This record gives sequence, structure tokens and C-alpha cells, in this order.
Amino acid sequence: MAASSHAFSGNLKKALAGLRRINLDGLRWRVFDAKGQVLGRLSSQIATVLQGKDKPTYAPNRDDGDMCIVLNAKDLSVTGRKMTHKFYRWHTGYVGNLKERSLKDQMEKDPTEVIRKAVLRMLPRNKLRDDRDRKLRIFSGSEHPFYDRPLEPFVMPPRNVREMRPRARRALVRAQKKLEQGNTMVNTQRKKEGADASSGEVKSTEATA
Repeated sequence: MAASSHAFSGNLKKALAGLRRINLDGLRWRVFDAKGQVLGRLSSQIATVLQGKDKPTYAPNRDDGDMCIVLNAKDLSVTGRKMTHKFYRWHTGYVGNLKERSLKDQMEKDPTEVIRKAVLRMLPRNKLRDDRDRKLRIFSGSEHPFYDRPLEPFVMPPRNVREMRPRARRALVRAQKKLEQGNTMVNTQRKKEGADASSGEVKSTEATA
């Protein structure tokens, strides 16, 4: 651990906090690369691994999840306008002190909390939630102090794109046919104009002759 701790330039105490309370025997160390990944899809996969739902021995009353190391949290992506329209709100306890922070500001302040909040809200709220939270280690960059562990990179499953609904498919077909008809009408009009122009030229040459 000494060599790996020297290679890690972040907060080592925070990165190793609560690690002694975890029984690491038989656990796998899964590495998630958040670069370019969508927040919701990445968090759902992390929550699945933390609960151990990817194992045939899964039971809801046991904590059989693996260790999850998330890298490059600062390069996370979101869909739509969530970067400016999504807000995190909390209350300080004083009258009128309702605080809020946009996703963009939170990414600039601490991008690791964005993934942590998304994953924790996907976990069931029971006694195992704190233990599963300790197995989640998130880093904003690509450096981490666990190089001496048997790391396994996690491969994100391919995205299943939902088939187009019949009504939308029919509308798309109608739009394509309408576009093709418009193109054919334009082509025929141009051909007709070209033929008229060529016939006019022939008549003018005959008249001059």
C-alpha cells in the first residue's frame, strides 16, 4: 500500500476511510470509467454491482456486493438540459434557509458527490445501505490508491434502443414518401423547363435561318 499511496496525489485519508470495517475476503474490485458515460445508466450499473445482483447467490438480506471504484467523475455526461435545469436542494434548519445548487455548479465543486447521490438514491433504504456506501470509492480523476488490488475493469452493457412505435413509424414512412414525391415533382418540372428551353432555341435558330 505504501507504493500505491505515494502514486496517489489526492486525499488519501478520505479515500481509505471506513475500509477496515469492510470484510474484503472474496470481494472483487470492479473499476468503472465514468468518462463519457451518462449519469443515470452508470449509476444503475454501480447500484447493481453494490447490491450483488449480478451474482447467482444474490439475496436481499445479505451484503454480497463487490467493491466499486469509479474514475474520471469530472468527465461525466448528462442528457438534455440537466446540467443547468437539475438542482440539488437542502435545508439548513433555519427559517427560510432553503439552499439549492445546480448540477453544473456541483460538478465544478465536487463531481464525486453527483455520482454518490445518484447511486445512493437507487439503493434500498435499509440497514445494508451504509455498508454498501463504504464499498463505493469515487475519484474525480484517473488516480486511485488501490493499484495493489486485483482490479477488474467493468464493461458497460450495450444500450438497448427501444423500437419505434407503430404510429411514429407510420408517420416517418409518410414523411419519407412525401419527401420523395416532392423530389420527383421538382425533377419533372426541371426536365419540362429544360425541354421547353431547348425547343425554344431550336425554333429561334430555324427562324434566323
